[in-house]
Amino acid sequence: MIERSGLATLISASDDLPTATLAPFAVSREESGARRVWGHLARANPQSLALARQCRVLVLFRGPDAYVSPSWYAEAPNVPTWNFVVVYAAGIARPVAWDDPRTRWILERTVAKHESRLSQPWLLDDVPESYLEPLLRAVFAFELEVSELRGQFKLSQNHPRANRRGVIQGLHELADDGSREIARLMTSLELHAQP
Repeated sequence: MIERSGLATLISASDDLPTATLAPFAVSREESGARRVWGHLARANPQSLALARQCRVLVLFRGPDAYVSPSWYAEAPNVPTWNFVVVYAAGIARPVAWDDPRTRWILERTVAKHESRLSQPWLLDDVPESYLEPLLRAVFAFELEVSELRGQFKLSQNHPRANRRGVIQGLHELADDGSREIARLMTSLELHAQP
């Protein structure tokens, strides 16, 4: 789920006020099994000041989500709800200097991840250094060694099988990607569920 995410929500607190920014992230796993999350945001973003102090942060990677209508349930009464998948990664954000090679690596990795889907991927190396250097100075890059990783999913698992099947059918009838992805995940779980 983290690997598939494009943007994630970076959450920190400064002077007891929570702050959140949508930011792109790259993820790596070390030989030891430790995970690192690499991100960047504009240096002008006020949240970069909190990150410069190496504060504890939470990164929220959202997966698919879908509204669930009670009309899809085989049993009544019920109320509307929402099915979703999310992963939380927490740790200390450590700044990476603009001229540290890792800053460029973070940007290259982020670009490569998303450009790989295109027939003619654009490369950061295609930009002249004279153009790129001022941009690097304007970026606040950071690394986060993940100290806590928690996934959460709500896929109607608290309902009887007949209700879950009704939700899957109802979600398949909707045209949005989130509904179809939640239906796919629920179907996968149904295949492995005990009768």
